[in-house]
Amino acid sequence: MPKVGLLNRGVYVNVSPKSRRWARFATLLYALVVRDITSRYRRSALGIWWAFLQPLILMLLFNMLRGFVNIPSDGIPYILFSFAGLVPWTFFTNAVAACGPSITTNAEVIKKIALPREVFPLASVAATLFDFFMSGIILAGMLIWFKIPVGIHLLWLPALIVLMTIISFSVGILLAGLGTFRKDFIFATPFLTQAWLFATPVIYPLSTVPEQWRSIYMLNPMVGVIEGFRNVLLKSAAPPSEAFLLSVLMTLVILAIAWPVFRKLSGYFADVL
Repeated sequence: MPKVGLLNRGVYVNVSPKSRRWARFATLLYALVVRDITSRYRRSALGIWWAFLQPLILMLLFNMLRGFVNIPSDGIPYILFSFAGLVPWTFFTNAVAACGPSITTNAEVIKKIALPREVFPLASVAATLFDFFMSGIILAGMLIWFKIPVGIHLLWLPALIVLMTIISFSVGILLAGLGTFRKDFIFATPFLTQAWLFATPVIYPLSTVPEQWRSIYMLNPMVGVIEGFRNVLLKSAAPPSEAFLLSVLMTLVILAIAWPVFRKLSGYFADVL
């Protein structure tokens, strides 16, 4: 129990060392997130408009592609179908890309101060949420424009955002740890996410995947997230249960592998930076 007393006519609380450590961690995390967001758009003519442009440009490219290839969209206008998948997918790719070099870019701090190394990739993921919510504003406007009704299943949205964030952090810390020792992992990240895109129902719906392969396909944790967003926002339905549960399971598996690897490697960061 913390002890409460009086100090200089004010109330003070004698908190435990563990509470102080968490307070310092939260303060540092906040400072890093603010720094990452402000520095990202510094000296940029368009500024935060880049947060809107990236998914919009991809959506336009996918719609041009649909002019040559017949891509189904489950009866939903394709422009809305593709953008609803691109908003969480763009967050995932940007967060993972930001996590990769998060240790090397903070080398001076890591070499001088003893602190949990997880704070740096975590800050990268948290800062990317800013872009996600900016894109979400456009998506909300599109839902209003197309007169898409939303119901009580919208309450699933926070759970999907949390799941999406944990997936990004899990993959991100693995790349951050490995990339600190071998930059090949950081250089390979764009190719990895591009290949991952085609194994995720962003351009096309899950229903087009052959049924005999669907269970294996859904081991990709982003499948449950993308389909969950579309169900909740466009179909006024709960996320598909099998895809969502497999997404949660695979996220826990990735995190159970990535975090111990990162913790093991973090003991040598100061030596290689």
